[in-house]
Amino acid sequence: MHTPQPPFHHWPVQHFDPRYGFAWYCGRGLIVSHIVVTHGTEAAAHAYHDFEGSVLRDYKDEVAKQGGIFVVHDWRAMETYEASGRRVWQERMVARPKGYLRGSTVCLLRASPLLRMAVQGANMVASLTHGAKVELSTDIDGALRAQGLRGPP
Repeated sequence: MHTPQPPFHHWPVQHFDPRYGFAWYCGRGLIVSHIVVTHGTEAAAHAYHDFEGSVLRDYKDEVAKQGGIFVVHDWRAMETYEASGRRVWQERMVARPKGYLRGSTVCLLRASPLLRMAVQGANMVASLTHGAKVELSTDIDGALRAQGLRGPP
């Protein structure tokens, strides 16, 4: 099994899928994901969105009270992606009910220019479809602090 990288190495494993990585539901409509694959695939997109779907279903009332989910994606390990992975990611976002997403921060480190463009494309989908803003960052600690997380959920 993969081991989460800092700052998640002390977080208890809540959800793990080898096609994507780790994910945590932290309450307050907040999801944190930590990818461990370097190449984003269709399978990785499905793995994450299956987890997200379970959060939206299992915590429906709590998420609605918060005005949708906010996601901090730690994608520092990802460098490239497949076009089919991007397509699946966007299709799954569009298929969700309007307003399910209140915002997201995506932390990239070694991303190719093409990957950065793909994230910006997802930002456009999120903005147009759900009124949500997706921000890019290189600072995972800052992104977590901005959401009130100082340690494991």
